Parts: sequence; C-alpha cells; structure tokens
Amino acid sequence: MVTLGLDISTSTVGYAFTQNQRILDMGFIDIKKLDTYKRKAFFILSELDKNKHIKNINKIYVEDNLSGFMGGRTSQQTIIKLAKFNAILGYVLEDEFNIEVRNINPSTARKQVFGKARVKGIKAKDLVKMKIEEMYDTKKWCKTTARGNWDKRNIDMYDGLVMSLYEENNGKK
Repeated sequence: MVTLGLDISTSTVGYAFTQNQRILDMGFIDIKKLDTYKRKAFFILSELDKNKHIKNINKIYVEDNLSGFMGGRTSQQTIIKLAKFNAILGYVLEDEFNIEVRNINPSTARKQVFGKARVKGIKAKDLVKMKIEEMYDTKKWCKTTARGNWDKRNIDMYDGLVMSLYEENNGKK
C-alpha cells in the first residue's frame, strides 16, 4: 500500500511516496517556467510517471487549497489560481490512476502526523521542517542551491511528505 502525498502550487509541486510510514522517495518538481495549467499538469504527470513507486500507489492525498487570506499576504487572485490549478491537476491524476484524489487540510494532517498543528511563535513551515527532521533522516532527498544552501523548495517536499504520512482511517475525514 503506497501513498502519494502532494503539495501543489503553481511554481513547485512537492511529492512524497510512503509505505507504512516509511519514505520510499520524495522530491519537488519545478514548474514555474511552464506557461499554462495544462502544460504544468501534464509535466507533473510525466515526472511522476518516471518514479518506480507510481505503479503501486493506492492513495493520493493533496494539501487542500488555501481557503483564506494569510494576514494580508495572499490575494484573492492567488487563491483562485491555486484552486483552479489544484482542480486541474487533481482531475488529471484521478483520470490517469483511477484513484480518488483526497484534499486534506494541512492543519489536520500536521495534527495527526505531529500531534499538533501549530506551536506558538513558530511558523508552520518551520514547524514542519523541524518535526520531519526529528522523525526522518532526509539528507538524501534534500537539494541545495548553487551556493550550497538548503533549497527552500525542499519545504514543499516536506509538505508533500506530511500529506503522504496522513492516514485517513486514523483521523476524522
């Protein structure tokens, strides 16, 4: 039983394949240079098809769309674009694999995987990074920038991992 977890944005898609809470593979797919949602969706599909674990998936969990404005940092237009792209990619994945794509609220997934969704004074992305690195040795999957720094897109991969580790049967739907 292999689960594919995805964190979808219009510039980078983080993904993780897990089985019995064990990481099989994870990474991120850069799609910012592609110009249409259709091209982005089919490029992601072609990249995932290259992964040997794709043929064994039986669950696909996607980080649910941003549904509110994050303290003035997210515009209505951004939320609409992301929702539209999530719907397109979800449709393509469901059609290709004949598996229902389940949208999971990121706070719900973090609460189940880590025991808490938030910690006062710690940003959600920083909490995810800290908790994932406590649970797993992720060095072999993490990318670095040309200058040798930790690539910030790795956090998308970590968010995909949280989605993949989410177990729907153990939590409330």
